[in-house]
Amino acid sequence: MKLLTRDEYHKQKWKIVFWKDDCPFCNAESQKWHTIWRWKVWYIIHNLSPYSWNEKHIMAVPYSHKIYFTELSDEEILELIEVWNFVKKFFNWENYFSCIRETMANRSVEHLHIHYIPWKLQWKYLRKMLESQGFPIKEDLRI
Repeated sequence: MKLLTRDEYHKQKWKIVFWKDDCPFCNAESQKWHTIWRWKVWYIIHNLSPYSWNEKHIMAVPYSHKIYFTELSDEEILELIEVWNFVKKFFNWENYFSCIRETMANRSVEHLHIHYIPWKLQWKYLRKMLESQGFPIKEDLRI
């Protein structure tokens, strides 16, 4: 499997979209090679096409297939405390940006996941991601 930069990903004429029947996140064992943390109902992996161009872009994924945050069980929501504690340690208390990808707009995997990205990311990718989620951005904001 070739890892793609974000530029390469966005320049593709076709994009693979994984639905529930072929969801790579549902099979945590297939993600084992880039998994960095496992708990009872969540695991954390490195993003294979990171916005930050380094190994600091990570994602938290529930083992069970969920599409929307509102589908999470009480146990999954409570365990997010453990996820966030790990993330704080992973970033060594440096700033990071997080977002939950719920809509299918410009998303490649239907399975709910949370992105954690180092604070210094290229604006054009953040802008593209936010616009694809339906946020109209008119100003040239600086991070």
